Amino acid sequence: MNCQKKRLAAGKNSVGNLILSAEHQGGNICIEVTDDGAGLNRERILAKAASQGLTVSENMSDDEVAMLIFAPGFSTAEQVTDVSGRGVGMDVVKRNIQEMGGHVEIQSKQGTGTTIRILLPLTLAILDGMSVRVADEVFILPLNAVMESLQPREADLHPLAGGERVLEVRGEYLPIVELWKVFNVAGRENRSHPGNCGDLTKWRSPLRLAGGSINWSTPGCG
Repeated sequence: MNCQKKRLAAGKNSVGNLILSAEHQGGNICIEVTDDGAGLNRERILAKAASQGLTVSENMSDDEVAMLIFAPGFSTAEQVTDVSGRGVGMDVVKRNIQEMGGHVEIQSKQGTGTTIRILLPLTLAILDGMSVRVADEVFILPLNAVMESLQPREADLHPLAGGERVLEVRGEYLPIVELWKVFNVAGRENRSHPGNCGDLTKWRSPLRLAGGSINWSTPGCG
């Protein structure tokens, strides 16, 4: 995405557009990410690829040139930032998609924008999930990440400094992460109080375990 000054000079709106879409295509799910930025710079990509020893030719089509950005360690960034120029990027994206049996392709027109298209087997898009309600919002937790669902007793909830709480489960103390806070869900029924009818679910995470305070719409539980 180019800067506001360059966008205005190109006759574009100062605010860029980034469009994410998904649809079924045969036995695949197609995910597209499209922007209306500057597009890929063909000359810079060819020059960078040549400097890295990749086989390139001026006769390559724009689509072939675009696919060069998936080469390991490839980057045209002039400065290293948190998201670019570190030598780890699109090659990792391509490898992970291929490991799932998918395919990624890119189409770009300089001065117009870029579209990245990801095709994944439809079986990967169908997952069993557990439906939970927080106020008027409904969320789906993938069942393969859910470890346990339980309804706590008031005696098992312990307050901590700062208003946080932990849940005692079989001698282990688990932090409670309240979804209405995480997702900024409004509603007077969001807050969980000791003794209410909210269920608790714990799920796998990079930190091994987390607790989620979830208000269910359950008969008899206001």
